[in-house]
Amino acid sequence: MSTMNLKKRSVLFLAIVIAVIGFNCNQEEKNKEAIEPSTTVSEPVTPPTRKLVDSSKLIGDWIRTDAPYEIKISEMLANGVMKVGYFNPRSINVSKASWAPANGAINIYIELRDVNYPGSNYNLTYFTGNDTLVGKYFQAVEGVTYDVGFSRKK
Repeated sequence: MSTMNLKKRSVLFLAIVIAVIGFNCNQEEKNKEAIEPSTTVSEPVTPPTRKLVDSSKLIGDWIRTDAPYEIKISEMLANGVMKVGYFNPRSINVSKASWAPANGAINIYIELRDVNYPGSNYNLTYFTGNDTLVGKYFQAVEGVTYDVGFSRKK
């Protein structure tokens, strides 16, 4: 075998050994990354903020669009409690009234406990765009739920 062939084979062998060592080192790093947790610290992802609706906008008198029933909201407390009167046309006892922000709107719940109103309730959402309350009314005596809406009394 000539010296030139021997040198070519040696260089080729050395290149193969270096390639194999490099490949193995790269595989060890990949395996290590897969096994060991990353130590990189990143900032928590913050969801985009939605504009909150000012709950005081609900204060006022609201007339149901299909009947002369009236909700009078006098106070919206920070703890989610509302001060509410309900009239049909006489005063009906409001046993619970609460509110909560919900996706840029406000949900309200009003429960009635009086003669002919044994737990009837409203689940309504306030929409700022058209200044309306829209939702459901559960009439407990009949056990029926109705779609209802209220507009602000002028």
